[in-house]
Amino acid sequence: MNWGHKITIVFILFAAGMLTLVTKSMRTRIDMASDNYYAAELKHQQTMDATSNANRLLTPVRITQHDEVLEIVLPAEMREQQLTGEIHFYRPSDARKDFKMPLTPDVEGRIFVGRQRFSKGRYSIKMQWEAGGKPYYQETQYYIQ
Repeated sequence: MNWGHKITIVFILFAAGMLTLVTKSMRTRIDMASDNYYAAELKHQQTMDATSNANRLLTPVRITQHDEVLEIVLPAEMREQQLTGEIHFYRPSDARKDFKMPLTPDVEGRIFVGRQRFSKGRYSIKMQWEAGGKPYYQETQYYIQ
């Protein structure tokens, strides 16, 4: 085999490798962190203020897993106040597994979410609420077993 054939083989292998990479990259799902990224960026200062308010609470929001439910417990000082807000369960690896639900605690300040709504893996639990005219925001990284 002469050097001309070797160069042709190397070129063909290179072209086949490039086509493989292009094909794989075209089939890969890419989910953005937020569909409305620019609007969220404009609200960043409001989020920072709400996070500061949440950090001033006596205790943070507590999240625990039980057999069939995920339990979210609000601080005692929030239990007697009228709350409005929502919880966003954000799955960084797959946007199809994200979901939101309203913040509706029971009289003891607990919220229960069925474990069947989750897939095993890491979630970012983003809670935003308002109580007494003050906004609050807490984001917690949590691993669902």
